[in-house]
Amino acid sequence: MIIAHGPAGYLLTKIFTTTILRNSIGSITNSRRYNLLILAGIVGGIMPDFDFIYHIFIDSDRTPHHSYITHMPIFWICMMSLLGITGKMLKKPWFSTVTITMCSAALLHLICDTITGTIYWLYPFNMHPFNVFTVSGKYIWWVHNYIYHWTFLIEITIVTIAMAVFLQIPKTIRYLLTIIRRDKTLQKIFIRLGVCALGITLIILIGSIKFDFDNRVFQKIIKLKHYISRNASIIR
Repeated sequence: MIIAHGPAGYLLTKIFTTTILRNSIGSITNSRRYNLLILAGIVGGIMPDFDFIYHIFIDSDRTPHHSYITHMPIFWICMMSLLGITGKMLKKPWFSTVTITMCSAALLHLICDTITGTIYWLYPFNMHPFNVFTVSGKYIWWVHNYIYHWTFLIEITIVTIAMAVFLQIPKTIRYLLTIIRRDKTLQKIFIRLGVCALGITLIILIGSIKFDFDNRVFQKIIKLKHYISRNASIIR
């Protein structure tokens, strides 16, 4: 993933603050503790990629940065355990809460990277890389290989949801739905807008699949057409 790590960490922290951590931070969402926890989640979400600085300026792009210790799940599990125990020993539960949240967001980063990247989940016992989908390296700039892959839509979805939660759009949507239920004209307008949005989404999806597979499906269809035409001419 490229753009969704920070937003994913934000969403994870929002879930924490409304469930298991609700009693420890209180109900005031603009409190200092709440803001600190949200910041910890966002920073934790992008923290594993800090090794990219070393990768570019010191390692000179010789080693894939997913091979560094900061991209190993065992590293963040150990950090979470160590910092959590330290906070408990120092009798500072809030320190443990912040650091565990940050490390949890870092682990979520690795889960997201597993979608199209390679993460060594069994390190140090096994160096087998795990990934769900493989992104081809047909473009010179590696970023293009990811943004033209259909899984980039997952990143866009995560970013969109994070923005909606941050801007409290769900509350606005509930208010709009209340108004729409009372007006049939508005219902027709929103149905048409929804159909248009669905059509645009399908076009983007088809376009991304087309980019990803480099028109191989269409090339096979053309080859099949030429094959049939050639055989038909021979029969004649």
